[in-house]
Amino acid sequence: MKISDDARTLPARPPVSVQILDLLMGSWRAGVVSTFAELGVADAFRAGSLTPTQLAFRLGLERDISDRFCRAARAVGLIAEAPHGTLELTELGEALATESAHSMRNFARWSGSSADRATWAHLPTAVRTGRSPFAAVHGTGVWDFFDTHPDTGAVFNAAMTELSRHVIRPVVQGIDFSRYKSVTDIGGGRGALLSSVLREFPHLNGVLVDQPDVLARAPQVLQDAGVAERVTLAPGSFFDELPSGSDIFLISNVLHDWDDSRTRAILRNIATAMRPGDDLAVIEAVVGVDAQFDEAIGLMDMDMLVLCDGKQRSLEDFRVLLAELGIEVTGLSRAGLQSIVHGTKRP
Repeated sequence: MKISDDARTLPARPPVSVQILDLLMGSWRAGVVSTFAELGVADAFRAGSLTPTQLAFRLGLERDISDRFCRAARAVGLIAEAPHGTLELTELGEALATESAHSMRNFARWSGSSADRATWAHLPTAVRTGRSPFAAVHGTGVWDFFDTHPDTGAVFNAAMTELSRHVIRPVVQGIDFSRYKSVTDIGGGRGALLSSVLREFPHLNGVLVDQPDVLARAPQVLQDAGVAERVTLAPGSFFDELPSGSDIFLISNVLHDWDDSRTRAILRNIATAMRPGDDLAVIEAVVGVDAQFDEAIGLMDMDMLVLCDGKQRSLEDFRVLLAELGIEVTGLSRAGLQSIVHGTKRP
C-alpha cells in the first residue's frame, strides 16, 4: 500500500488529545524500560549484536514476543538497528546493563516492581487522604515490607546505591570539607558518600551511622576506597541517640522518606549530637530551586507520598524545621538535581 506524502505530514504541534495520550503512555514506556532491566536484556546485548530470535534463545523468551518486545525497546531508544538484521544497545540501553559505569538497572527494576507500581495505582487515594496507601495495598508499611520481602528490599537498596553514585561527586564539590576534622554521615548506607569525602580530604576522619544489617556491608566499600582505617561504624537508628564529636553532620536523601513529625524527630537527634558552631548539610532534591527540575522533583514528591508518607521540601520548609532546633540555615548550594542545605547550630 502506498502512503501519500500528505498522510505522512504531521502538524507542528499534535492535538491536545494526542498530547494527553502521550503523557499517559509514559507508564507504558516505563514498563518497557523496567522489563528490559528485569530480564537482563542489556547484559545479553553487551556480548554483541543479536537478532530478536537470538535474544529469545539466550534469555529463554517466547520467540514471537521477543520480536515484538524488541520493536517496543527500539521505539523508546534502548536498542537500534545494526548490520545484518541484528540489533545493538544504544547509549541509553547500555545504562541498563549491570556492569555499566552509569548503570541504573536496579532502579529500573525497582520502578517496575509490584511494590512500587501497584502502590502508584492508588495515587488517587493518597491525594484524597494525604496518606500513603502502601500498607493498605501490601499489608504493611514499606520499610517492614522490605524485611519480609528481602529480594525486593535488595533491589531497592541496590537502586538507592545506583542513585547515590550519580549525586556523590557534585555533593563532595559543593561542601568545603577542608574546614573540618571529622564528618558524620547519618543514614549513610554502605558508605559510598563518606568514602568519596574521605578519599578527597585525607585529613578527615568519619563516622558512618546506619542500621546494623546495612553497616555489615560497609567495610568492603570503605576498604576498596582505602579509607576504612579512618571510619568508625556506629550501628543504630537515626530515631535514637546519635554519636557526637564531629564538626559537620551529613544527611543525604533520608528526610524525604518521612512526614514532618518523623523528620522533626530525626533532626532533633542530630541537633542534640551537634555542639554550638557545628555544621549540618542536608542533601535533598529541594522544591522550587531550578525550573528545569520541577517535573522530576514533582514526580519524586508523589512517589514519596504513595510509598511512605514522605515529601520533597522547599528551602523555606527546611528553614522552619531547622530553626525550631536552633540550627540556622546559612545557604544553599547546587549539586545537579540535588541541593545542599547548609546549616550551623547556634550558641
